[in-house]
Amino acid sequence: MLLEKSSASLESIGQLFVLILLFVFVLFLAYLAARIAGGFQSNIMNKKSNVKVIEVFQLSNNKYIQIVKIGEHYLALAICKDNITLLTELDVSEVREQVTTMEPINFKSILDKMKNERKDKE
Repeated sequence: MLLEKSSASLESIGQLFVLILLFVFVLFLAYLAARIAGGFQSNIMNKKSNVKVIEVFQLSNNKYIQIVKIGEHYLALAICKDNITLLTELDVSEVREQVTTMEPINFKSILDKMKNERKDKE
């Protein structure tokens, strides 16, 4: 009887360990997916691209105005559900391009910050 209880507890501990490993693996896959998707959205994956979206303004659910840089030309485009219309070509002096820098995510600093906040609450 005692042997059955210890065997059952070892099996439960083993299942818990496998579950934790599976959870960590899923978190890692989610991290990779987020990095890849973020790279595509911010043109990091294709730095030599001649097409760059500078700004997007949403007019309604499926209607947008976008400022796009194609080569050395800036274009204002109306984007709708089924079509794209060229509104005008903009001069370089008319466009204020915002420079955004994407810093790599440092999970260690985030975890340290969360630990410190938790210690402060206690």
